[in-house]
Amino acid sequence: MISYKKTVLPSGVTVSSENIPTALSTVIGIYITTGSRDEDENEAGISHFIEHSVFKGTKKRKEREISTEIESRGGILNASTSKEWTSFYAHVLPEELGRAIDVLSDLIKNPLFRKEDLDRERLVIQEEIKRFYDSPEDLLFFYTFSSIFGKDHPLSSPILGTPESVKRLTQEEIKNFWEQNWTTDKMFVSAVGRVNHRKLCNQAAEKLGDKRGNASGRTSSSEERTRINIISKPELNHEYVALTLQSFPYNNQERFPLLVCGSILGSGMSSRLFQKLRQEMALVYDVSAFGEFFSDTGVFGIYFSTDKDKLRKTLDAIRELLNSLNFSQREVEIAKERLKGNIVISLENNTNRMVRNAKEEIYQGRRISIPLLLSRIENVKLSEVREIKNQLLNPKNFVLTALGRSDNVSW
Repeated sequence: MISYKKTVLPSGVTVSSENIPTALSTVIGIYITTGSRDEDENEAGISHFIEHSVFKGTKKRKEREISTEIESRGGILNASTSKEWTSFYAHVLPEELGRAIDVLSDLIKNPLFRKEDLDRERLVIQEEIKRFYDSPEDLLFFYTFSSIFGKDHPLSSPILGTPESVKRLTQEEIKNFWEQNWTTDKMFVSAVGRVNHRKLCNQAAEKLGDKRGNASGRTSSSEERTRINIISKPELNHEYVALTLQSFPYNNQERFPLLVCGSILGSGMSSRLFQKLRQEMALVYDVSAFGEFFSDTGVFGIYFSTDKDKLRKTLDAIRELLNSLNFSQREVEIAKERLKGNIVISLENNTNRMVRNAKEEIYQGRRISIPLLLSRIENVKLSEVREIKNQLLNPKNFVLTALGRSDNVSW
């Protein structure tokens, strides 16, 4: 029987586990709730830099030993940095879970941050930034945050940093940021698969220790929207466009009717946008609606790419669709079934379950069970979907971000 358990250790570390007795493996992640939005202008990219640098060596392990210890037993080891957290995870056989915790905690607690290693990794991150600038979609979505929130808002800070900021960061600044932010009161451990909760708690308590910090709330600058934000990229063959607006935080229940709206509008081949722009008008290859939820706000948007000569017609078609948008009971019921099905299918992947459990604990302080989550979607009413549509999905609420050859775009 699948069981979910949670314990907050005396150190402040939150430990959650979902035991699946039939699982053949275990996924474990350790999240530190510090990300790019917690950096000031001079620190841009420092969280991501630290995520890279801890793999260069610890007090217990040399650089290659870190990955070899997991990979030599068939496991996977990786890490990532987002706007609101830095995470490390391992996917291992159940009997290797103790080893995985030891390696992950070693990365978090014991990095060396040697100057020569930092200087070498600085060059690697510079290459990653160059690749980022070569990806139109990545670059577009970075600029959308500046369009919605203003360039000085913490959420608009580049996760990778800039070539200038990465070059400027010093060994002392990196050590100080790590010391101040990677504290046990900001740590969440999430494990899914064959896992014993009590043993996991004991291992987390022993390996992560007790290093408390002075947790402070996040601040946001005043809103400064840019209604039209055009980024010149003349070498591209397509115009990459996002129409976006602010939505709701993760713990706001209005996100459920918004998800239903998004599903109807731009999820899959049967969505309104796909049927209109691709199937009927042949204006685009790809179009979708998307959403992302944070601790204090959210983003909802429409994404597409098209030829420069078709851009005006595509935008006009989207405006017309939004202005005439109306939802039927049948559409809402189909969208709810699609959402529920997508969730259930995604949670066959235990890595997805691990990430979901961590996010639930980080943003809500508790995990909503899968049956309750599906019930909340099922209980979304047509009137709520229509209210969200009236509240948000007006063309005047969207800001436009365009990347490509166009220099004169109106919305």
